[in-house]
Amino acid sequence: MRHPRRRGAFGSARRARGTPSSGAVQHRRLQPEVGESVTTIVVGAGPAGLEAARVLVSRGEDVTVLEANPYVGGRTRTDRTRLCYGQPADLGGSLIDLGQDKILAVCAELGIDLTPQFALFPAEPDGSYTAASHVRNPMVLDGERVDDGAARRIAQEVSDALIGTPPEPTEPVLAWTRRSGVSQCARTALAGVTGYNPVSHPALVPMGEIHPPTTGRVVWMLADGTDSVTRAMAEGLDIRLEQPVRLIRRTQGGVVVETDSDTFAADDVVVATPVTPTLAIGFDPVLPEWKAGALLSTPMSQGAKVIGQYSDGTAIAERLPRTALGDDRVTTMWTRTVGPHDSIVVLGFVPDRGDGTSHDEEQALLALDDLVRTASGVPARRLSGILKDWTQDEYAGGVVSMLFGDRIRLQALLAAGVGPVHFCGEHTANMWATAIDGAMRSGERAADEVLQRRESLR
Repeated sequence: MRHPRRRGAFGSARRARGTPSSGAVQHRRLQPEVGESVTTIVVGAGPAGLEAARVLVSRGEDVTVLEANPYVGGRTRTDRTRLCYGQPADLGGSLIDLGQDKILAVCAELGIDLTPQFALFPAEPDGSYTAASHVRNPMVLDGERVDDGAARRIAQEVSDALIGTPPEPTEPVLAWTRRSGVSQCARTALAGVTGYNPVSHPALVPMGEIHPPTTGRVVWMLADGTDSVTRAMAEGLDIRLEQPVRLIRRTQGGVVVETDSDTFAADDVVVATPVTPTLAIGFDPVLPEWKAGALLSTPMSQGAKVIGQYSDGTAIAERLPRTALGDDRVTTMWTRTVGPHDSIVVLGFVPDRGDGTSHDEEQALLALDDLVRTASGVPARRLSGILKDWTQDEYAGGVVSMLFGDRIRLQALLAAGVGPVHFCGEHTANMWATAIDGAMRSGERAADEVLQRRESLR
């Protein structure tokens, strides 16, 4: 029989756990007193968990969402305090691609405004998109901006090489540049392109991730910051903040979920946490070998995101398309539209090359200053800035790298449930994996699995 549900406002957790009985022992653990019971627990209030909860609530489920952080949104987090004039700083995901219909539909449903659309790189002269399209952006190589004529020659060289020496999808970018015999300039430029998926070394990125490009042709950003959509999704849900889940125990009647302060019982649990925090949760019984192995095999990016706000925004925007590439500590950068008081926000990726830049805010911002100044030719007068390294975040543990190789099998294993324990998140998505859209799709899929399981048990 279910305990009566105590409805609470979206906010910090309440104490619900009593003193464990000292007489009931199982597996050398004291059995906790269950403080609350619901039909479904969702672990994690990122886009995947929030969408799972929204779908379940709409179908009549009694749902509680447990979130470890003091805020919702996961890696869609937006900082609104560090930049001047109230400008948003998207610390995690910030781009929506053409074809990401799930997040576009959610934004339309909730009235979330988007920026005007733009492209991260131009098309080829024949209208197609290839790895050469990336290097048609402004480039800064060896500390100097590549002039337009040289950039066109490099792009044409890469385009010809792609035709003459077609790359294998799993072939590392640098390996293909050597096999195809392109020049050192072309090799350096393509190494910079790998910064879209920051890893410790460009050799870890396969050609299939940049050729042909599957993202960036048409994109939007959220006008008021990425977490504007997740904050809107959270409205009306029972969300308990600062409730890190430590143990999920399967029982004969469902699951028991323990946090630092409370214990909950449910028929099902949806685990919507990132890969690393999921590996830190205790499962009793332990997850099957195939499940744990899939989580341990998931590739992770190594790097940070740096955001700078600059004066002379109009001049920078006139001289610099929305994206530029570099071969130094910041490899890729793109801009928001010009904001208040002629300011402009520039966002960039900082791969972890082992020199400490991805962990050092001032060094990362100085590197971004250099790239903005050299690429635009405008003095980079920085007003403010921020660095976010998700690998240092306890409840994120990094960002999933663009899955490749046997990704279909890996994603199927990551998505598969174990009895009443269901899994979702960007890493489990079979479409738009690693993107916010993919996370939302996975949440909807996990909610459907809960409902299907419920129906099968009737």
